[in-house]
Amino acid sequence: MSWNFLARLVVRPNGYSTVVLLFFALNLFDLYPQEASATNNVAQNSSDAVLENGSPTEASSPATSNAKTVDDLFRNYSTNLSRLKAAYDLIGDANESTLIDLFEQVINRTYPLEDVSSKTELISLISVQLARENLEKAVSLYESQSFDVAKHMLYGVMHAWASKDFDGAVKFARKQETSIHSVAMRGIVDASMSLSEATLLDLGTEFGDVAYVERALAARQLEIDLANPDKTWASLINDATIYREENFNRIKSVANAMIDKYGAGEVDDLLSSIKSPALSFGLKKSILSNLSLSDPETAFNVALDTPNDALGTMLTIVITTWATTDPQSALARVRSLEPSRVRDRLEQKVVSSWVQLDPERFVDSFDDIPIELHDTARLGLIGQLSRESIEDALMILPNIQDIITSEKAALTIVEFWLDNDPDEAFEWILSDPEAERHRNGLLISFLEKLSDKNADSAFSLALSQPISDESGIGLEAIVIESISLAETDLAMHLLKRVRSGDTQLAAFDSVAQGLVLDRRTEEAIKLGESLSDKQQVNYYNNIAGFIAFIEAPKRTLELISDLPVEEARSKMAEHALRFHAFSDNKDLYSDDEVETLLQHVAPAELPQLRRLLQ
Repeated sequence: MSWNFLARLVVRPNGYSTVVLLFFALNLFDLYPQEASATNNVAQNSSDAVLENGSPTEASSPATSNAKTVDDLFRNYSTNLSRLKAAYDLIGDANESTLIDLFEQVINRTYPLEDVSSKTELISLISVQLARENLEKAVSLYESQSFDVAKHMLYGVMHAWASKDFDGAVKFARKQETSIHSVAMRGIVDASMSLSEATLLDLGTEFGDVAYVERALAARQLEIDLANPDKTWASLINDATIYREENFNRIKSVANAMIDKYGAGEVDDLLSSIKSPALSFGLKKSILSNLSLSDPETAFNVALDTPNDALGTMLTIVITTWATTDPQSALARVRSLEPSRVRDRLEQKVVSSWVQLDPERFVDSFDDIPIELHDTARLGLIGQLSRESIEDALMILPNIQDIITSEKAALTIVEFWLDNDPDEAFEWILSDPEAERHRNGLLISFLEKLSDKNADSAFSLALSQPISDESGIGLEAIVIESISLAETDLAMHLLKRVRSGDTQLAAFDSVAQGLVLDRRTEEAIKLGESLSDKQQVNYYNNIAGFIAFIEAPKRTLELISDLPVEEARSKMAEHALRFHAFSDNKDLYSDDEVETLLQHVAPAELPQLRRLLQ
């Protein structure tokens, strides 16, 4: 078998100016997500990446930018990431006159459709740097541009202005168009985090973006908290607001910082200082999630020492993380537990993670897996193999002994298979001996999933098969049922191709439910008129109770007389009255309306219903 292992290398630009530009760029991307979506992804990745030995992002890109002009950026760099890094280098090192020249190059250049977002990014980056170099010039340049260009300059101008003159920046921002007030405000807020919380929140209220200010203040508070976690923790546990949910993120962050500083031995003291059991439980989950990365053995032992954790919540947190780094050790530790449902579940979780971590190497380690977990391992392996090779997955399927696990595996194969070759997958379900014991479930799952992707194709495949002797219903009824709620009109259109008999009735029932749920009940009632007299009796009987359940009481009273079958009217009335009798709302129907409904009830059912209503 063959496996594709992909690695991604992204580069973080060096230098103060570059870091500042990246910071501004990320804020601008947050403001204009549709215009900068491609580079937003790049920038976010770049901000979390690690530069390894100055390696370039692609073979064709030099480690140090050699771009001197905007045209060079597009000529010499073929990916968004490499071009973005080169732009940071070019703009970050430029003086005032060069920045103005670059700005003119950006404005005057013609861009193909795929590079339009790069224009707005470059405008933003140049404006940020120019505003830092010469605010007056940046403001002048901003005011001379069209609105579509200026809005991408505003964040950087406001940030630089507020860094020097908060009141002046706010006054200028108020003069801008309302649609970009939030842009101006964000630049001001990010440059003014030393001001009071009240001042910044007032600004957020005025400019209509309080949520952004709240996030910025929370980030500032977190920075203060983590600068001295010991002092912060002492303050938090004596704070009357500690038991409030909105305070939990601060407690969690500081607790994890304390453990990072002092080690796992701090866990017990931290948790014992929390008096609220619910808060202590939540904090322990967070701590274990973090500790599992650095010291999974200790985390496991701490998790074990959790009273009243019958579901193994704490152990699950630890094992889920541990299994992604060292599944073999994690499995050995889980198997040291006493046999229980929790242990069984954790074993399966570890094995599944092990397979996903490195499928190719896992095959070589298969003998290290306890025999009772072999089926779980094969199921996980089939999940991975099905993405690459259906043939390899099918070779493993016969080795699964457990019937439930075998069905899960077969369903997994079919799900991937129908994306590539639904006809071949359908043929396998119908004819392969290995699929025989799961055939009904596989057919239903296959047709439902294919119906979501291509209802016409699913319907044609269903029609290609004879009607079942056992159920008397053709497979097309599955397709109709699958799409009747989400695509009711398409289901109605397909009804004319449904085979007669029980298949037709089942399909009509499904479409009727879709119509009733869409509050198109009159159409559902009209639909049944095309059926034979015998089928109409079954059809209206089948939908009568559903209509009474879905429709409002007043509508039920209006619709009941429209049902052409007396028996169905009786069933509809019975359902409505039973619902009325057991409802907490005794005003669903008035006494007169109850009597109207009782007139439709079959005589044999009347005595019991009257007793129920009394």
